[in-house]
Amino acid sequence: MERGETMDIVERVSTAYAWQRALGHETVRDSLCCIVRDPAYPDVWDANHVSSVRASTTAEIDQVLQRADEAFAHCHHRLFVVDPLTPPAFVARLALDDYCELTPTIQLVLEGPLRAQPRDIDLHPVLTEADWQGLSTLVRHDHTEGARTEGRPIPVEVTRGIVASYRQKWPGYQFFLAHEDGVDCAYGAGVLCANGLGMVEDLFTLPGFRKRGIATAIIDRAISHVRNQGVEQVLIGALATEAPKRLYVALGFVPVSVIREYIKHK
Repeated sequence: MERGETMDIVERVSTAYAWQRALGHETVRDSLCCIVRDPAYPDVWDANHVSSVRASTTAEIDQVLQRADEAFAHCHHRLFVVDPLTPPAFVARLALDDYCELTPTIQLVLEGPLRAQPRDIDLHPVLTEADWQGLSTLVRHDHTEGARTEGRPIPVEVTRGIVASYRQKWPGYQFFLAHEDGVDCAYGAGVLCANGLGMVEDLFTLPGFRKRGIATAIIDRAISHVRNQGVEQVLIGALATEAPKRLYVALGFVPVSVIREYIKHK
């Protein structure tokens, strides 16, 4: 890519990532930041956070931090999502104020075909109440394992809030369930973002079903779901410390940027 094209995709990725996290929740956007809040689920980070921060002066930074305190009075945390367009001065302020940096997320984009021939598995969209119950059970397995939360299991009430958040994002956010050996064993989602970028998100496979090509099959299905809506570029995120990033590169995804998160508990 040329420099201009690289900056364009970085901006599109940053915008798409912020949009999909905000989907289904109360959102206030302006030139300084995007505030996402949902008092019904105070402990769900995706439902209560600040992204797209563009504050650079001391006065602007103070304003964003003050607005966050006001917006999240119902929460015990303050979470800021930092993308490549966030001014360094704001990130420095978070460090100064003792915010803790979480594991970065690598953002990767696929432009051509998937470099794999996915195996044929029983895979269907989450549509019915029974489907949602199956998804909820798998999400709880994911949260108990704690791989996405640096080894810290997520409390059951937070799991309920996250699943409720998923339901608020539907139908724009379409989950798929994989069924094998008589059980629902994996899930993943595909979403067409508002800026025309496709996205594969929230992948999980039960430990006993890994290394069978199930995740690849779900990724392929999610890609087909968004490309059938007219998009070409598809985004996927991978925690920088986790093995799936290698799979995504092998499938043809190319790393384009890094998203960072900073949190403080009140």
